[in-house]
Order: sequence, then structure tokens, then C-alpha cells
Amino acid sequence: MTTVRDLYNALFAFAPASMKYDWDNVGLLCGHFDAPVDTVLVALDPMPDVIDEAKARGAQCIVTHHPLIFDAPRAINDESYTGRCILALAEAHIAAINLHTNLDVCPGGVNDVLAETLGLADVSVLDPIGQDAQGRPYGLIRTGMVQAQSLAAFAAFVRLALGCPGLRFADAGRPVRRVAVGGGSCVIRDVVECNGSVYVLTLMDGLYECDGNGRIGRYFRLPLEYEKSAGAKELHLDSQGIIWVATQSGLLLLEPLTASTQLLRSDLHYPYSLPNNSVWSIFPDPDGGIWVGTYGGKLAYMTFADNGVDYFKATPGGLNHPIVSCFEEDSEGNLWIGTEGGGINRWDRRDGRFVYYTQESRCGLTSNMIKKLWHDGNDRLLVSAFNGGMRVFDERQGRFSDLYMNHPASGQPLSVYDFAKEGDRGIWLTDPDAELMYKDASTGRVETVRLTDAQGNAVRIHIETLFHDERGNLWLVGHDGAYVVDPATRRILKRHYIAEAPYSVNNLCSYCVTSDSDIWFGTRGGGVNLLRRNGSYVNFRDRNGEGLEGKTVFGILEDTPSKDVWFSTNDGLYYYDHTDGVIRKSQIDIPNRCGAYYVQACYKTSKGEMLFGGTDGFILFTPGKIKYNDQKPKVYFTDLLINSRPAVPGAKNSPLEKAISTLSYRGGEGDVIELSHRQSNLEICFSANSYLDAGKNQYAYRMLGLSERWSLLPRGQKAVQFFNLPAGNYVFEVKAANNDGLWGDEVSALGFRVHPSPFLSRWAYLVYAALLSAVAYFIWRYFTNKKIFEQRLELERIKEQNMKQLTQARINFFTNISHDLKTPLTLVVDPLKQLKEHLPANAPGNAYVHLIEKNVGRIQRMISQLLQFREIESQKITLNRQPGDLIRFIDSIFSLFEFYANKKGIETGFNSQYESFYTKFDHDVIEKIFTNLFSNAIKYASENGYVGVRIYPARQDQRPESAPPAAGTEYIAFTVTNTGAEIPDDKKEAIFESFNHLSDRRPQFESSSGLGLAIVKELVGNLNGTITLRSGNSKVAFTVVLPFTLNAEKTDSAAESYEYTVSEIDNLLTESDVMAPNDRHDRKACNIVVIEDDPNLRSYLEQRLSKHYNVYTAANGSEGIAKAERICPQIVITDLMMPEADGFEVCRSLRSNIKTSHIPVIMLSALGKNTENKIKALECGANVFIDKPFDMDFLLKQVANLIRSQQELKERYSKKYIAEPSKITISSMDEELLKKAMNYIERNMDNSDYNVDSFVSDMSIGRTLLYQKINDITGMSIKEFIMDVRLKRSAQLLRESDLTISEISVLTGFANPKYFSICFKRHFELTPSEFKKKS
Repeated sequence: MTTVRDLYNALFAFAPASMKYDWDNVGLLCGHFDAPVDTVLVALDPMPDVIDEAKARGAQCIVTHHPLIFDAPRAINDESYTGRCILALAEAHIAAINLHTNLDVCPGGVNDVLAETLGLADVSVLDPIGQDAQGRPYGLIRTGMVQAQSLAAFAAFVRLALGCPGLRFADAGRPVRRVAVGGGSCVIRDVVECNGSVYVLTLMDGLYECDGNGRIGRYFRLPLEYEKSAGAKELHLDSQGIIWVATQSGLLLLEPLTASTQLLRSDLHYPYSLPNNSVWSIFPDPDGGIWVGTYGGKLAYMTFADNGVDYFKATPGGLNHPIVSCFEEDSEGNLWIGTEGGGINRWDRRDGRFVYYTQESRCGLTSNMIKKLWHDGNDRLLVSAFNGGMRVFDERQGRFSDLYMNHPASGQPLSVYDFAKEGDRGIWLTDPDAELMYKDASTGRVETVRLTDAQGNAVRIHIETLFHDERGNLWLVGHDGAYVVDPATRRILKRHYIAEAPYSVNNLCSYCVTSDSDIWFGTRGGGVNLLRRNGSYVNFRDRNGEGLEGKTVFGILEDTPSKDVWFSTNDGLYYYDHTDGVIRKSQIDIPNRCGAYYVQACYKTSKGEMLFGGTDGFILFTPGKIKYNDQKPKVYFTDLLINSRPAVPGAKNSPLEKAISTLSYRGGEGDVIELSHRQSNLEICFSANSYLDAGKNQYAYRMLGLSERWSLLPRGQKAVQFFNLPAGNYVFEVKAANNDGLWGDEVSALGFRVHPSPFLSRWAYLVYAALLSAVAYFIWRYFTNKKIFEQRLELERIKEQNMKQLTQARINFFTNISHDLKTPLTLVVDPLKQLKEHLPANAPGNAYVHLIEKNVGRIQRMISQLLQFREIESQKITLNRQPGDLIRFIDSIFSLFEFYANKKGIETGFNSQYESFYTKFDHDVIEKIFTNLFSNAIKYASENGYVGVRIYPARQDQRPESAPPAAGTEYIAFTVTNTGAEIPDDKKEAIFESFNHLSDRRPQFESSSGLGLAIVKELVGNLNGTITLRSGNSKVAFTVVLPFTLNAEKTDSAAESYEYTVSEIDNLLTESDVMAPNDRHDRKACNIVVIEDDPNLRSYLEQRLSKHYNVYTAANGSEGIAKAERICPQIVITDLMMPEADGFEVCRSLRSNIKTSHIPVIMLSALGKNTENKIKALECGANVFIDKPFDMDFLLKQVANLIRSQQELKERYSKKYIAEPSKITISSMDEELLKKAMNYIERNMDNSDYNVDSFVSDMSIGRTLLYQKINDITGMSIKEFIMDVRLKRSAQLLRESDLTISEISVLTGFANPKYFSICFKRHFELTPSEFKKKS
């Protein structure tokens, strides 16, 4: 079996890999050496179609001449050509072998075959580079003889012999006798003639200059790429005689006369460099520009008309920080750049590399906020920085040494914004926010300089910068003018200040001394001031009266050759043209290209280059090299959009028959674009052939037929839109200006003809007149009928308004009555409490007091219901629908009422045709509806009667008549039935009315306030439902029909609280309970710790509580925690807001301490009724939360209740009544029945659907008899008995297992943990959590 290795060895035995050139890549480039091979495909290049052919032929290997991979790829993926080829080969398990230059040079290789094909005689190797194993020489080029003939004849022969579609040649006019042939790197890529010489570009062997006889005169080596020879692509000779050489290592520019070369390469730090070093093509445009195509499809545009303006931004490997503050050039031409945060950058302009000196690089800098760089006469670089003093650079060590510019008082390094040496005697130091400093070189001390005026008075100056003039005087440039100071006496000699000028005019920040000894001063918002040599000092205006008014001038530089002065401002670059005497905006400036210019960040190099720093880099240019673009642009049309869609030539309904770029219209002749009336919305796109800084090109246009006036477009906009062009003939004209504002002479034009709509004809106007008359008639009729209709509406509106006013008056009456009742009730409740306290325990009046207290409570509840009813009637309730199981929610509410029903001996029943019904509903509204219905039913049910609930799909006749059938909505009926007094038919409607007295002597069903059912009716109405009443056979049944959406997500709702239901049941129990005897406490048996930071309240609490308890007080949370740990009281009363530790921290500390975790906590708060604080307090462990101000009796009652609850819990635990029901020992017949009943409940303990019906079926005893037996034995109903067994089992699991409360609720048949918790607490007076903790 032949393998890839066998094939490889055979091929490379013929053309050994050692013969390849060093830049080449040959061998097995993809695949396994040991893979079997039976079919091989041979090709020139491993292209995708070659790979597809190999797959189709079943080839296991491809042998090509050109390699698939030259250099190691950085990634292999389907986003690159090479990656796609490699992946295709690998996925198809096809190996790839290539023989390239080794096959070109080897004996019998490509070049020998080429010589043989051309019929060369006496073939030999021109320049042997080695010998093979047989001693035969090998090399790249073969030479041989042919019969003498012209070059044209030989070229024709070569074309036929090689089957070429075409070839290029340069005829020297001499016959051809000797021919050299070669492949690979000797391939001639291009030839150009310049100044009588021929320049020949080879693929890999460089550029040759030959004379007219073909002799080589000069040789130019191509640049290397990755230390290997790079391939060449193309030559171009421009109009200035420069030869452009496209290579794979950059763009080489050759000046033939001087033989000088310049290599242009890609530079990541320079935005105007080549996009890629691999240059493939060069194309000149008619305007003198050069288009350069590079590998990867990236284009570059180059022209010698460029201004040479360079922008430098912060880039990796380049400038390391965007904010540039200062510059300095050393003797070697390196540029030192100071930054505000990046330290110092040294830019080696010979190789373009940057070296960084930062605080982090441990080079001696102590601050990265550089303010000034300066080389002194000894070629030392001095540096000043913010909070970094001054440093000097040591070339040998490459470090900065400290000059010890420290503050004389604090010893901390100074912030030095600018400095100036006073010869060898010292250095002046400035900081705009501090006084002028001076370091004496002889003493080494830094001192604060005291400046004085002519009278000897001290003067304080905010100095921005400073310098020496030619006389040695010190100039201080500050916020209020420029001062001239005698350095020796430190006396101010003169102040330059423009009187009666705005503050900004004298707020100086920069300066420049020109070659004419004039001094320019930049201001902050006041333009530029000029101090001439003759002493005149003015805010500068040029000869046209223009200046830089209102602008901040950050930096000023003079171009010495032209004497032009350049300014960096908050509005870009400006310059003063010395020759013309005017200030102009510079055309080279691109707004915000280097951010906002930075104050004093300007510098001029030894070559005359100017640098201006900004907040996003810096700009570099040479004023003398700035050229104006004198190319007058021409405009070309690029696209036409009709109704926002491009017009495609030849397409259906397209007005274009050919490309718009080929259309022209001039002098009333040319192509006219015909448009229909539906094509009157146009967008015309165009572009100019000026590509130098094309973003600054500007266009002007006009549409003849609409306007004769030229309109100017914003810079960069290259499209114009016209909407709803009227029918007619138009000529669109456009012209362009280049980046320097030079307008082209030639105007480009397009002709348009918009045809009118057929609806604008004469017959159309007659029709329009008839229609107009008809419309006028109908309008007259309309307004006549409208007036009648409006009168009717006004009557209806008045009637409706009267009804609303009556309703509102009724609601307001109820509300006012409720509020007015609360005031006298307040005067009843508290005196009643006092009376109750002063009466003896066995006094006869206690019964009356209790009766009054009970009825006052009823009045209070009635008022609350009345206010709630008013809120519903005024439609202030907003429904909050949450997902949940509607059936289980109503069942849970009904189950809570069974405790009260059993006290009256009432049997209950719950029957639902729905096992569950998941929907979205307002839990609060549903709870109020059914709580009132259940409360009403149980309240008025007869003794030992029955209350039942039935849930079923509503019949069609039960649904509201006004409700249309809606998809996804189901109507459910809820019927609540109770035994008791019947309601007459004539009273059934009136029973739902609020405060309706049906008769003077009301039967039992009329004894309530009437608000409960009124509330139910209003809430049902808000839910778009109905409520009806049926009465007969000593039964009363209320049926509620409500709509609900189907297919809601099956999610347990977190909104089930049952607070309203529990409150209603408590009210019922309160009304039914008789007054309990007064509790009697041991007044001094219990200890209480009171934690309160207010001394008055703390003293009052201690006074009131000490009558009944031992009271210990604390003034803050920390003290209170310590006392509670030491005393272990029965109750802790704490304020919420306290120093050192607040109430939350007190609760958390007590609960986390085993000694105090059982102590109840009452928290007092003055923050108002903040629900969030209440929830947080309960989460932290508080038992009671009371808002300030509070009733002291209420607090005493809360304390007593908590202490009593603790005592009762202890008694209950001591009894150890919790037992496992299945282990109870029973011997009598009744006990056997009970054991059987308990056994059935035990078997179905975790079945939440196990109910009374299931139990009766299992016991095989009649329902009535079974109920009687269970009631006789246990005193419970069947449902209570099942509940009792489940709850005792849950108590046992809570005490003996580690299961969670949710798991126990499921195991004992409670599907809803919340409902389980409520039932458990009612049975054991403890929540499951509290029970588990106590266990």
C-alpha cells in the first residue's frame, strides 16, 4: 500500500528540499505521512476549486507547484482564504504536497522543461548555485541559442509554444539569438523606461537599471520582510519622474537622478501610513494622485500635494497618554513629550520607537503629571511636574535625579508649572495657585519671593508662565497682565495691562517672542494681545478689524522664515499672515482630531516643525511645506433614488436606461430623465474627484425650474433631496470645491422632466367641481344634523352630570359622616377604658361597660367598612392580578371559617368541579368578596345548621348579558348556601344596598350594617361579574359569577396573606365571646429592659412600667444589649433610632445570642408608618412594632400579652400532649372505631385531596351517623377531626425530624405552606417555626 510518505520521498528525491530558496516553503504542508494514497491530483495552485475536484475524483493527495502556506498563520479559521483551504483539506482527509523553487532549479525541473519547450540549443545553467548528488550544476536560469529573429517574431513563437493568452515585451530593436529562461524569483514583474534607461523589476531578485543595449547599470535590492526576501508586484513612473515600486515589504520610492530611495511602510502609531506592508497594485488617477492597493483589500490614496500634517494619538507602542502638556528636542533630534498622566515619552524619530519614563518604571520620576521640559546649555534635560518638584535626566544611567525643589515650610515637593534659570545663580519656579518661588543655587534653599511695586508694597501675582528678555529682566505672565521684574531687587519695573478692558483680555496664559522682538500674549477668552517693540500694547486686530475675540489662545509659535505667527485656540488653529497682515483660520486643522488644545503645549523643532499638544494627542507640521490644493474638482453623479429606492438602469418602471454616471446635460441638450407624477421624490447622489482630505470637500447646487440661486451644502454632504416636484422641466446643476475651498470651473448637470398626473386634466377639473358641490351640500346637511345631535348630547350630558353630582354628594355624605363619627368615638373609647379600670371586678356595671365596649368596636368596624365602600364606589381601587390557584385560595379562606362555624355547631361542606384553576386574579379583592360571603353565611346560619360552597362552570344564562364572548376567558360560578331564615322576594334586591333598613322590625338576616354585601356587589361589579340571591326551603344561596383567563402559568402565588379573613374572624369571635375576667399579675415578678436614648421618654416609660415590673433602663443600643445579656429579662423594649447601635442591631444581637434569643422584643419607632421598617424589624426578630406616638395602655397590654403568651407556652409544653396518633392505645368499641378512623387518615396523610367525602366512603358508615359518632367521641366535626390528626402528625415531625416546614406541610396533606402555617398556629397557638424552635 502506497502512503503519503512514499510519494513525498519520491518527489523530493527528484527535487531535494535543500535546493529551495530560503524564503520558500516546500514539503508536506497538510496531512498525515502514513495516510494511504491511490489517487493523486496535480495542479499549479491549491485553490478551493482544485480541492473540490480532488474530492470529486476521490484523490487522497494534491501535489502543487505553489505552496499553500508561506508563513505560519496566526489563526486557522474560515474567515481567511488560507484557513478555508486548510480546513477543507483537513475535513476531506486530503494531503497537500508542494515543490516550488526546488522544482524550478533542479536538473530536469521546470526551467529545463521550459528551455526544451522553446527549442533552445546548447542549454546551460547561467549562474549555478550548487550541484546535486550526481554532480550536475543547478540554478535558477537556463540559457540557450535560437535562430536569429526579431523579438516580435520570437514573442509570437513563445505565445504559441506555451499556449499563453497574451504576453508583454519591450523591443530594443536588435535580433534575438541567445535566450535566458527561468521560473520562480527570476520572473520579470514589470518594466518602465525613464531618462533613456529601462528599469526591470523581478519577482524576488530586486530592481535592475539597464541601458539601451541591455547592460545592467545599477541594481536596487528590494527591502526584506521578516529577514527574508520580499516579492515585488508592480512599477509606476509618476509625472515628477519618481518610480514607485510595489513590494510585499512596503512601497519603495526611487529618485532615478539621485538614486535615493524612500521606503514607506505600515506604522500602527502613524495614522497616515500604509494600511498594509504588502503592496499589490499602483494606479494613478488623472489628478496626480496615486491609489495603492494592499493585501486584504485595503486602499490608500497618496499625493505629493499633501500638506504633510501628522496627527499622533495614544496608541499601544506609541504615545502612551492622550493629554500632551509640553515638548522638548534634544541634540540628536529626539523629541521628548510630557503628558498629564503618562510621564515622559521619548520619540526616536529615526526609527519611530517610543521610550517611556513614568513614575511606575522607577526611573526617578515621582509624578506622571509633567508640566515643562527644557534642555539647558549643558544639554541636560530639566523636568518639572505637578507635586513632583524638578528632576534632571542622567543620560548615562537613564534616570532622573531630584533637584530638591521642596516647599520651605512643608518640605513636600512643589508643583512647578514653569521655571526659568537665573544664569547659574538659581531657578525661578511658578505655580498659578501659589506664590513665586526661587531656589538659590549657592545655598540650595527654596524661598518664597516677595515682589514689590515702586512704593515698596507687596504684590501678589497668579503666574501662568515666565521668561527672560534680552536685557535679563524677568517677565511674569499672569491672570492680570504681564509684569517686568528686576531679578536682583525683585521690584516690579513695569506692568502691561489694557485698562477698561474685560477681565479675559488681561487674563494671560501663553506668550511668544518673535524675531522682530514683538511679544504676543494669549488670553483666556480674550483673544490675543500684541506688545510691539515700540512699547504699544493692544488687544490685536488685523487690518480688516478681525482678531481672535472671545477665544482662548493656548499656545503661540512663530514661523521664522515667513514671520507668520500660529495660534492654538479653543476653536482650532489660526495664523497671522505677516505678508497680508490678516488672521486666518488654518485650512490644515481638522476639528477635534487631537482633542482640545492644551495650554502652553506648543514647540518648534530645529527643523522648523511646529507641534501643538491637546487632550487627545498632538499635531505636527511644517508651515513652509503647507501646500494649497490647486486641483479644481469635477463632480460625478453616483446614484439616483426615487421614492427612497435606488433607480436601477433597465429595471421595470425605472427611468434610467443606462448608468447615471454616464448621463450628461449641457446647453439644453443631452439626456433627459423622464419621470411620472408618482416619481416626484428624488435624491441625487454625487461625488468629486478630489480625494485629498475629501471630508472637507464642499458642494453647491441649484435646480433650474425651481430656483436660480445656488445653495451651499455642509462639508461632507454629497446628496440632495427634492420632494413632490411639480410637473415640468428641470435641470439639476452641481459644482464642487476641494479641501482648500477652490471651486471647480465645470458644472455637472442632469435634465429631468416630470409628467403631470392624469387627474389634473380639464375633464378632471369638471368632475372636481361636481364633487365639490356635492361635498358642500353634504357639509351643510352634516352641520344641520350635528347641531340637532349636539343639543341631544347636551341634554344627556346635563342629565349624566346631575347623576354624578348626586352620586358624589352621596359618597361625600357617607365619608363626612364616617370622619365625624371618629371624633366622638375617640372621646368614648378612652373614658370607657378609664371607667373600666376604676370599677371593681365584681361590680354590676361591668356588664354594661362590656356591652358599650363591644358596640363601640362594632361602630368602629362599621366606619372602616364605610370608608372602604366609599373607596370602591369612587373607583380608587386598582386591580393587582397575580398568578395562583383560585380554587385552593378560596378553599383556604373557607377552611379558616370552620373554627368559628364549629363553635355554633354548624356543619360545613366544600365542593368544586375544578381540582385546580390556575389564573391571574387580585388576591385582595377575591379575599374580601368571599370573606364577606362566608362571614354572612355563617353568621346567619341556624344553630346546628349547614354552610356549603359549590364551584362549577357558569351556565350561559348566568353570564353577564353585556359581556361579549372573549377567547381564552372562562366564567366560573361560586354558590355559598346556608340554612336559616328565608329572604322575601321583595327584599332580595334591597339587601345589597348600603345602609338599607328593610323594616322597622328587622328579622335576623337584616341585623347587620348592610355594608358587607354592598361591598361584595361593588367588588364583583369591578371584576365584570354578577351576584344573585336565591332563597327557599329554609335556605339562602348567593351565587357569584366571575370571568377568569385560561391557561395561566401554574405558579404558586406569594400574595396569599389572609389578613382580611383573619381580621373578620377575630371580629366574629370577639362579638361572640363573653367578657373574660381581669387578669391578675404578679406586679414584680418580671424584669423589663427599656432601651431609649431620649431621657424624658425613658423616664416616663420607667415610671409607668415600674408599677407592674422591675424596670432596667439603657441610654443606647450597646448598653441595652449588655444589660439584656446580664439580666435576662422577660421583655426588651427598644427604640429604633439610637446611637452606637440601633434597634435593628439590638434585635439581631439578642437573637444571635443563645442567652437572649428567647426574649420577646417590642420595637418603638418615630419614623411614621413605614412598612419597610416594620418588615425589616420583624425579619430581625422583633415581636411587636409600635409607631410613635402610641397609647401607653396599648404598650402595657402588648407587654402583658407577650408575658402571658410565654407562660401559656410553657404550660402547654409541660403537658407533652403532642403524640403520634397511630400509637394511641384504645380498647373499647368506640376506641376501635376511632382507631380505624385514625388508621384511614394515617394512610392518606400526604394526600391533600383526602376530604370528608373520601373519609365517609372509607368508613362505610352513613355520613350523619359518622358525624354524630366523631362528634360524641372528640367533640369535633369530621373535617376538624381530620385536621386535628394532620396537625398532631405535623407537630411530631417538627419535633422529631429535620424536615423543613414546606416538606412537612406536603407530608401532612397541606399543599399550601401558608395555609398550613395559619391552621397550625390556630391549633397550637404557635407557628411551625416557633414550635420547631421551642422543640
